[in-house]
Parts: sequence; structure tokens; C-alpha cells
Amino acid sequence: MKFDRSKTFPYPVLRPYSDDYVDVEFQALAEFLIDGSDIKVHCSYLTSSIELQQQIALGTAKYVSIISCRETYLREIVATSETAVEVSIDADSLKGAVAVDAYIVATKTIKNYGSPDINKEFGKKRFDFLPGEILAQDETQCVYIDRDLFKPISSVFELVKNDALTGGEWRVSLEQDQVRIEVSSAMKESIDNSRSSNLCKSVLINSIYFSSVVHAVQRLKDGGEYEDLKWAKVMIRQIHNAHIDINATDAYVIAQKLMKHPLSVLNMYVFSGAENA
Repeated sequence: MKFDRSKTFPYPVLRPYSDDYVDVEFQALAEFLIDGSDIKVHCSYLTSSIELQQQIALGTAKYVSIISCRETYLREIVATSETAVEVSIDADSLKGAVAVDAYIVATKTIKNYGSPDINKEFGKKRFDFLPGEILAQDETQCVYIDRDLFKPISSVFELVKNDALTGGEWRVSLEQDQVRIEVSSAMKESIDNSRSSNLCKSVLINSIYFSSVVHAVQRLKDGGEYEDLKWAKVMIRQIHNAHIDINATDAYVIAQKLMKHPLSVLNMYVFSGAENA
């Protein structure tokens, strides 16, 4: 059952935008990681309802996630009593938009269920549930699956020479499928000769690449003509998959998350190295 905030149930269900319960929540998260020919899906669950936690501990209810992909017709059901579980799915079975619906579901008949957090407007203080009935539901989570989305964000950037530039000058061009970082011929040669050095890579990531990602993200925030380009599609979907609100988050913060916090790489190969010298 897809999440529908307008749907009503004849019994209390803990879910967003509903006042069936007061002051408690149910939240679920699915995270995707490509691993060779498989995609690992890590599902985690959290509820602040003591009574629902007790039903899971008693074995009368379970956390359930339904992973579905319209393009490949995949439908995978994950059921667990644990607050976190990981499953592997063939990478070819997930493509494009993937929806994850999360629930707490009765697995056995539950008699005389009650909770002080149930809205008093229900009148009844005790409820019976049959196996398969939904006790809690979170909003549908939608992610986009494409191998490009699992690559480092730098994969949509290319370093090219621009003979009109000299010394340390550089430019960023967003008008093509790859974001082009343009540098002088001499600088391009110096960078190419240093690519095998982790120290040099860490400096590059934290200088021209980080600045270029910030610039590209800001242009996306401003809106406009880039959405049809490959770099923009990859970046927008990575931002979406990371559960980042692009309109409410500063470009430099988004860039840090997309680049997996590059300052930590600089610390590993530059700062820590300097201390140990």
C-alpha cells in the first residue's frame, strides 16, 4: 500500500500528517550502495512508540520495507524484528526510480492493544489487529538508481587546457554534459604529472574541484537552463538521494556532502602527514 496522507483507517495508524497518535513517530530510511554486481540496501527503522516496540519484541509485529522498481518490475519485501537490516539485490534489477515503502505490520493476531499516545478522539481505548494489518507507516522514499550516481561526483567533471589562460588562472564551464575545469597548458601538464600522488589529489579535491562543485550547485539552486545536461541530472539526483533540500541548504554545505567531506582527505594526507614529519 503506497503512502497516501488522505487515506483513513478504522483503527489508529502511526504515520506522518495523521493525528491518530500524539507526540510519537515512526521513521524509516533506506540507503543504497553499489557493490560489484549487487546493490546493497540498508534499511533502518525508528519508532518512539513504546507500545509498538513491545509488539515487535513480542513477535506479534515486524518492521517491513517494500522495495519496488517500476522499470524492472522488481518487488522485494524485507521483514525484520531488528531496527536495521541489509539486503543485496542484483544491480540489473534496479534502474531509474525506485520506491521504498516502510511499515510496522501485525504478523499475528493482536488483542486489546492500547497506547496512551493514541488520540482520544478514537474513543475506543483498546483495539484488535489481524495479521497483515498496518500499525505504522512512513512516507514513501524515492531514490534514483544509475551507476553514474554511485560514482564520485568528480566523475562528471573534466580537466582541460585552455591556451588563453596563464599561470594559476582557471575557469569553469557548465555548458556541456561534463563540467569543464579549464586551466593553462602548463598547469594541466603539472596536474597530470602529479595525479598518482594522494597528497596532490587531496589538494586538488579541496581547491578547484570543491570550488567547481559549489559553483555548479549554486547554479542549480538559482534554476535555469542546465537540467537537461548530464552533470546536472547526476548532481540533482545525488542531492535527492542524499535527502538534501537543495533550496534550504547552502551550496557549500551540499558540495561537502556530495564530495564526502573532502577536508577529511586533506587532513589525512596533508595535515596529519605534516605532524608526523
